[in-house]
Amino acid sequence: MSMDQILRQAMMAIKGVKLPELPEELMLIEHELASRFCSSQKIASIIEQNTTLSGEVLRLANSPVYKLRQPADTISQAVLMLGLDNIKNLVFSASMKHLFNSSELYKDIMSHSVDVAVCMADLSEWVADVTRDEAYMLGLFHNAGCLMLATKDPDNYQKIFQLSHSNPSEYMKRELARYNTTHNAIGVLLGKKWHLPIDILSAIYLHHIDSCRKVQNDRVRALVALTKIANSMVSEISLGAYRGEEMKSYEKDGRDELMITEGAIKEIRIALMGHSNRMAS
Repeated sequence: MSMDQILRQAMMAIKGVKLPELPEELMLIEHELASRFCSSQKIASIIEQNTTLSGEVLRLANSPVYKLRQPADTISQAVLMLGLDNIKNLVFSASMKHLFNSSELYKDIMSHSVDVAVCMADLSEWVADVTRDEAYMLGLFHNAGCLMLATKDPDNYQKIFQLSHSNPSEYMKRELARYNTTHNAIGVLLGKKWHLPIDILSAIYLHHIDSCRKVQNDRVRALVALTKIANSMVSEISLGAYRGEEMKSYEKDGRDELMITEGAIKEIRIALMGHSNRMAS
């Protein structure tokens, strides 16, 4: 089946649920970044027009995700410290939290995505050519399709989503059986509408692949491996889910691809437990 056919099936599955529009601030930032004389002050001014977005951008910029050498007190400082490419990814991430309704299922999916994003940002320190902001953005967006299915069919999707924490293969089979598509394909629909980079779109689509070795592009393969490791760690630590052999092999596949040491994994586990404790308190 071609990708066009896959995406058409995904669109049919969520018929009646509108794909969220690219936020106006992101469209303006993209336009400014493409201009001949791009201005960091103009970028800051665009963000500052939305007080909710400004607060989320500053919160994220000063979080452990970005590891700034000193705190950013203003949006202008955050833009200068992070650079224009990083600030665009940060605005993508900050906008993601305000797209959908505030149901309990939405909160569960979003909380899981945030934990995965934090874990992926830390894991990216051991991966060449993947920045912390890219890893964090992919972590937030990799389950965007779940949010669409949760909006379309909340009662049934809640039971299906719970399988993702312990049995990812069965989870995908249940989605496909009920909706004739998967959250991966729906996530690509949303990512394309939001103009996400092609590597991020590819990783969203492939993050449930059974073996990273099947991914031909080196960078996408690394992004998929990061996603698999982070999902497994979050399921175990943040959610307390029992990890069967399937989830263990899911993590092992990612670790084998990236050759991350056990010491590094332990360090990230400790950081993730600290993050989870802070979120729970």
